[in-house]
Amino acid sequence: MSLAAEQYSDSKTQTDNSAPSPIFDLASANKALRGATPEHILREALEAAKNPFISTSFSAYSAVLLHMVQAIRPGTPVVWCDTGFNTAATYRFVDQLVKRLDLNLKVYHPDVSATHLMVRYDGVPEAGTPEHEAFSRTVKLEPFARAFRELKPDLWINGMRREETEFRKTQDIFTWDESRKVTKVAPTFHYTSGQLVDYLFAHELPSELEYNDPTKPEDNLECGLHN
Repeated sequence: MSLAAEQYSDSKTQTDNSAPSPIFDLASANKALRGATPEHILREALEAAKNPFISTSFSAYSAVLLHMVQAIRPGTPVVWCDTGFNTAATYRFVDQLVKRLDLNLKVYHPDVSATHLMVRYDGVPEAGTPEHEAFSRTVKLEPFARAFRELKPDLWINGMRREETEFRKTQDIFTWDESRKVTKVAPTFHYTSGQLVDYLFAHELPSELEYNDPTKPEDNLECGLHN
């Protein structure tokens, strides 16, 4: 059974139960597609989805997944939570990729300006403190929640990869986000950084190494979107 066929079966159950549920059997999909290419995973997931979106940070390898999605379903909404703390290089990179890939970019900003937050916290708060948790909610989690309320996706395409953090090693290609009631797919979950670099070179895509995420002072930390 294809993922789209499973979606039809699951949709009948969802209608009967009137409660959000995964758009197909995630355990079966993870097993069937474990060795598949990211492009194959994306095609299967997008065939089953009615209202997908892809989130991006516009960090070093972001062009890979954006390029894949545009090749398979052009015009898929691209959600970017602009914290207001990005580098000038990142903003130039955003403009470059939007033009190059013809992205349907949806930008979400915090309700409080970066300058106001810097004054409020006397800089970016130290990780692990209540102030940093409040800061992260303001600059990333609340804008992202707003994107979900407005776009109401049934599939969230994201660039989470197994090798990035200890938490992500416990995840899989397909997962269910209970708090947001959405099916998540990470097509490049089993890709290494080297494989992403190879894809960038193969498709002559740009990268941007001056990316800064104020909610993640260290690369091995989570910002709260996925955990």
